[in-house]
Amino acid sequence: MEREIGTQPAQAPFIKRKWVKVLVIAAGILVFLLVIGAGTAYWFVTKSHPVMEGEKTLAGLNEEVTVVRDARGVAQITSGDLEDLFYVQGYVTAQDRLFQMDMTRRLAEGRLSEVVGDAALDSDRFFRTYGMHRYTEDMLTLLDEEAAQMVEAYAAGVTAYKREAFESGTQPLEFTVLGYEPADWTPADTALVIKYMGYTLSGNHRNEIENYQLVQELGDDARFLFPEYHIDNHFPTIYEQIDVEDMPFDGEALGRLKAFAPPEYNGSNNWAISGEHTESGFPIVADDPHLGMDIPSVWYQTNLELEGDFHSIGVTVPGVPGVVLGHNEHLAWGVTSMSVDQEDLFLEEAHPEEQHTYRYDNGWEKAEVIEEIIQVDGEDPLVEQVVVTRNGPIMSHLFHDEEEDEEPVVSPDAPYHAMSLRWSGREAGEELNGVLRLSRATNVDEFMEGLDGFVNPALSWVFADTEGNIAYRGQGRLPVRQNGDGLLPVPGWDPDYQWDGFISTDELPQVVNPAEGYIMTANNKPVDDEYPYEIGRSFYPYRAERLKEMIDDQMAAGEPFTMDQSQAMQLDFTNTQARSFVPLLVEAVESVDGELSGLEQEALDMLRKWDYVETVDSPEALLWHQWYNQFGEEMFERIVDFEYSSALVIHHTIHEAAEDAEGMMFGFLEELYQRDFGSFSRETFIRAVEKSEELQGSDPKAWRWGEWHAMTVRHPLSGVWPLNHLYDVGPYEVGGSGATPGAHSYNAETGRVNHGAGWRFVADLSFEEPARDILNPGQSGQVLSSHYSDQVDTWVEGGLYPMLKNVDPGGEEANVKRFLPEE
Repeated sequence: MEREIGTQPAQAPFIKRKWVKVLVIAAGILVFLLVIGAGTAYWFVTKSHPVMEGEKTLAGLNEEVTVVRDARGVAQITSGDLEDLFYVQGYVTAQDRLFQMDMTRRLAEGRLSEVVGDAALDSDRFFRTYGMHRYTEDMLTLLDEEAAQMVEAYAAGVTAYKREAFESGTQPLEFTVLGYEPADWTPADTALVIKYMGYTLSGNHRNEIENYQLVQELGDDARFLFPEYHIDNHFPTIYEQIDVEDMPFDGEALGRLKAFAPPEYNGSNNWAISGEHTESGFPIVADDPHLGMDIPSVWYQTNLELEGDFHSIGVTVPGVPGVVLGHNEHLAWGVTSMSVDQEDLFLEEAHPEEQHTYRYDNGWEKAEVIEEIIQVDGEDPLVEQVVVTRNGPIMSHLFHDEEEDEEPVVSPDAPYHAMSLRWSGREAGEELNGVLRLSRATNVDEFMEGLDGFVNPALSWVFADTEGNIAYRGQGRLPVRQNGDGLLPVPGWDPDYQWDGFISTDELPQVVNPAEGYIMTANNKPVDDEYPYEIGRSFYPYRAERLKEMIDDQMAAGEPFTMDQSQAMQLDFTNTQARSFVPLLVEAVESVDGELSGLEQEALDMLRKWDYVETVDSPEALLWHQWYNQFGEEMFERIVDFEYSSALVIHHTIHEAAEDAEGMMFGFLEELYQRDFGSFSRETFIRAVEKSEELQGSDPKAWRWGEWHAMTVRHPLSGVWPLNHLYDVGPYEVGGSGATPGAHSYNAETGRVNHGAGWRFVADLSFEEPARDILNPGQSGQVLSSHYSDQVDTWVEGGLYPMLKNVDPGGEEANVKRFLPEE
């Protein structure tokens, strides 16, 4: 029997029987391995590892394909046939990453419950409602002939490996633990992975919901908390029409929603330096995309040569053919997130009598109703009813704790009790056509043309060619908002708040060979204040500020740039946010009468003398981050009943309060907290000292940032003992934070580093020596593989490896495999 979800109270517990089953299986496997002995146990775990040498016949090939794996397990695939090249790329990628690929498509499509039970129901409900899987076919209709051949061949290669592995009993261990065989890979799965990557760089809906709740709690005063707030945009022109108390969102449900929202600062650094300022006389390009720290990595290193056509090397996302980031013989390129707002929430007014009917302008429109059937391992299937208005799917039932509310989510008595979500990533794009065009581009003009049609995600592309040109292009589908600024939900019934199409390609930010002699992006604002469109507020200035400072200083000194220098910049741990805030906050603490304790005074003196470099040995970095976290936590605990997550709002509030102590922000805080800014700063500082002492003792000079701020790279099954000991890698002490170019964001409760540059890349376009890169923690997703975590030590130390475009098949550490067509 099927149970309804979405219109009736029914919320599955987060941890259920499937994980108990997995634990039993995992424990059973462990006992089995102990009984059979170390040698046999090693064979059992590693029998899925690919055979990297010799010859193998593959059905479906037209010609012989050569695969040479280098010392890091990166496969150079060489073929004279386009379909053969991508068929083998799919096959080889699946050898290393099949489980990851299947988990990604399941997560994005809302199908995890099929294999892990109702532990994943919240996630599946969210992604079924978000609905990116419903738009993959639109993307495939835009494929040109060669791109279609590429995607179909890649899918066939993945499927060939999958079938072979399960028929021979050599499937990756995770499938044995979970007890299932994945479906064949399809072109639609590749499109879905691209959509999901776009989602991970979106997620503004979370901030809109939180901002809306601030409005509920504070009313007009909430304007003081929003960065770059335009007072006439929302207060009081929209919300005077609406009773904001009529749309309650409980903190617990919001916390569940945030578990599926992307991190606020999925970011990156990249830059291109003109050859006029480099030692070689050719441009230098550097890139280090910042995403979640997982094992295996979100990136996969690849080296593709289509003889007589192109030879490109870099990384892709498992599930996506080609080279997404890297270089060919003529260009090098990298990306950061544009950090623009591609999502808007719309308030929806439901018809008082007709179900699934919503007001628009002076009339009513019937919404589309889609039934999504969620298969749940060990239980009856569930039906998630997705209601889609002109603005997008209704999402508000996912923000609400249905177990505590007997009323329907959309009630005639609460006409504004629904929110829908519009996301520009649902638009069909030509990203897969572009992958081939980028590999074939020979100069920046052709590369620019290759970017046309990229919809999702919105990225800042920096690139350079061997002719000496450097260029920037912000590319993505950015909405034109007639009104509203993306900070808060807007009326879905008002035509004046509908999107008016998208910003045209010609109007997107771009530049070639700027007079400054360099281009740099680090999730800072890509346009100036004169730009005619509202594109977002989630811009983060600190890494960009430090990178600009380093580049300008070196140019002023007349010192030429090298790859070594760019490599060092990627691991710079100077925190300009702390440099801006600490003097103001120290002064605020000292403005309050009363003595500090000896420990507190010593800690304050350390901060006053700090150079703002967050090395692993820095005691000041530990103290600063505890203070910053205490400040944000205390600031919002009196306002809302949930953990407020917008670091941008926290930053803005500290900045405005500290720099304008006599202004509106100061008065707002004093009224809210019944104490002035100095007292507030002092109290939170004392708490930070207490927290640091609790963590590392009473000698502040012995405090160490890296002892608390450490990276453990985790596997999807690491939550199940004893698999965490088998799969996880770490801990490793690392410096920096989300505010430094060497970006290592962390969990504020545990200190665990969970976000940063999984791949780092530097190329000198002279190509006199190979470009350099590194992948954290390694190329293979196969546990106990020699390439599972063989790059992590060098990554922690800040090193890079040469990118061997042409691997010597006779080299000592090279492995050569020849794939042959059937006779």
